[in-house]
Amino acid sequence: MNKSHQDENLRFPLAVDASSTRIQVGIPTELDWVHVETVELPAMEGLFQAISRLMEKTGTNPGGVGELFFCEGPGSTLGLRITAAFAKTLLWEGRGKISLYSYNALDLASRMTDQPLLHLQAPFRKGWRFVRTHSKTSAIGNKNLHESKEALSLFPESHHLPDPRSIGESIDTDKRIEYDLNRTKGLKDLRAVAERTDTPVVYSPVPPTFKKWEPARSPADKE
Repeated sequence: MNKSHQDENLRFPLAVDASSTRIQVGIPTELDWVHVETVELPAMEGLFQAISRLMEKTGTNPGGVGELFFCEGPGSTLGLRITAAFAKTLLWEGRGKISLYSYNALDLASRMTDQPLLHLQAPFRKGWRFVRTHSKTSAIGNKNLHESKEALSLFPESHHLPDPRSIGESIDTDKRIEYDLNRTKGLKDLRAVAERTDTPVVYSPVPPTFKKWEPARSPADKE
């Protein structure tokens, strides 16, 4: 949805999201978006190109940001770190005038479909997948890491975010969710899944490790 931002002197919300293969930045309204700019480039160049285009098309500038919604991931670690660095720079230049909110892509993706999602999965490192379980009390779901085979076998009814890798698990088309900010209801959905924070932190938990149990053995008695 493209609209001219009415007054560049008014402080406005900004969302920055590099969790998918596309860089997405946008200015949300209460139930929609003023504009979402999408760039299919690596975050190093794509993020700043997307921000520049967004500001130009909406008649705004970074100095007018009042709320910043930062997607913590999961996604490309490099892309997320570059986005976090941008967020830190914007916060520093805002000198206390910008409120920072962090959200997880799995939580926002759960609001990109009209279907109730009990489980939603996203690829992590090779051999691992995130599994988000719906919470009855919060829009922020419970998230755990599982080995890929386990995740796919234990939660067969799951919907899935696309795998940016060229080689990944085969997922039925009707179980995939296109990750697109335009498919959300702007601030209504962002505020439902975001939490206020002081600094942007990339979401990259460490896969669980298990130490194989070995029975203790006593040396044979020696005479």
